[in-house]
Amino acid sequence: MLGKLISKICPIFMVPESNPVNEEKYLGDKRNDPSIYETENNKYIYPLIKFRDEQVIIEKLCLIDFEGDPTYKAIELQQVKQENLVHYIVLMGMQDGESDIYYTKGLKVDGGRYKSLLNKVTLQEVDSMKVQFDVTEKGIDVYLSLRDREKRIVEFKMKENKNKLDSFGLIAPVGIMSECPDKFPIIYLKKFNMVQQKHTDIFVKIDGKSLKPIKLFPLCNFKRVYLARYSYFNNIKELNNNYTGVIEPVRFTNDVDEITIDNCIYSININNAHPEVKCVKRIDSNSEMKITFSPPIPDIISLKDDTEILGHFSISVDEIRGIMGGIYLVKKNNDSINFQINPQKGWQPMPGKLWMKTYLWNCDIKIVDDKLQVISKWSRTK
Repeated sequence: MLGKLISKICPIFMVPESNPVNEEKYLGDKRNDPSIYETENNKYIYPLIKFRDEQVIIEKLCLIDFEGDPTYKAIELQQVKQENLVHYIVLMGMQDGESDIYYTKGLKVDGGRYKSLLNKVTLQEVDSMKVQFDVTEKGIDVYLSLRDREKRIVEFKMKENKNKLDSFGLIAPVGIMSECPDKFPIIYLKKFNMVQQKHTDIFVKIDGKSLKPIKLFPLCNFKRVYLARYSYFNNIKELNNNYTGVIEPVRFTNDVDEITIDNCIYSININNAHPEVKCVKRIDSNSEMKITFSPPIPDIISLKDDTEILGHFSISVDEIRGIMGGIYLVKKNNDSINFQINPQKGWQPMPGKLWMKTYLWNCDIKIVDDKLQVISKWSRTK
C-alpha cells in the first residue's frame, strides 16, 4: 500500500513538517450568524462526517525500493494485528505499476480496499514467511524471506546502528495512486524514520540475486539515507467512505456537549437552539484522530434557503495539531443541500502539486421527513 512513498525525486534538502498547518491561525474563531437559521429549534444532529478504522491494525511497517529485478521494484512489510493475533502482509510493487500482495494464513483480507488505493492488485495467502521485525533505540532490525508466486525466494534485511531514532510524522501519500477513490485515506505515520546509509547492514535478494537498494539523492534532515523507511506508531483512518442511503437523525439533549455515534465522538455547539458540529474525533489504541471545523458545520436541516457557508477544517493526531487542512462548503436550496470537502494544505515528501488537493468529497442531500437521503462520493480533480 505504501510502496510508492517517496519514490519520486525530492528537493535537495528534505526537511519534514510534522504539522504543516498552523491550526490556530488557519481556523481562527469563525462562528455562524444565528440569522442563517429558521426560527424553529432542532434537537437532532446528523453524522455526515465519519472516521472508520482499517480492517487491521498496522503496528509496524517498513519499505525498501531497489533496482535490478525485471518484475519487482519495491517491497513493503507490514506487521498487523487482527482479533488479537499478529500477522504479516507483504506488498510487492511491480515494474508495471501493479502490486502483488502476500499475507499469512488466517488473516482476513478485504481485496476491495487495496484495489481502491492501488487499482490493480493480486492477493495470495501463503502458508508461511520468515520474519523478524524489531525497532530499538539503534533503529530498525528487520528480515523477511518468502516465496513469491513465481516460486522465487524474496528476502531483504535492514539493520541500523545509529545513535538515536530521529522520528517525524507524515501522512503517507498513498492516495496519489488511487484512480477511483471510495474514501480519503489518512495514513498517519507518527513515528516515521528514513534508513540512514551510514552504519546500516542492508541487502535485497530475489532468487539468490543481489539487488541494489536505491539511495535517496536529497538529504533527509541533513543525513544521507536509502529510499527505505519505517514507522512503528501509526494512526490510520478512512474519512467519509462513499455512501448512498438514508442518514437518520440522532437526538441529543442540551445538557451534553458531546455525543458518540458509531464510535465517533461529535462535539456540539449550540447556536440559538441549533446544534452545530465543532469537531469529530475517534479514539483507538490510545491514539486520537480529530477533525475540527471553523465555523462549525451548521445545523443543515434548519438552514434558510439560499444559504451558503464556507469554512476551514484541520486534522490532528494526539498532540500534533494541523497535519492537514482544507475547506468545506455547505449550500442550501429548498429541500436540497450540497456539502463539499476539499483538502488544501499538507506536506508531502516529493515536489509537485500536493496530492491531497486533488481529492474532492461531494455530498448531495435531500431532506425527507427529517431524514437525509444522501449520495456522497470522492473524486479526483486535476
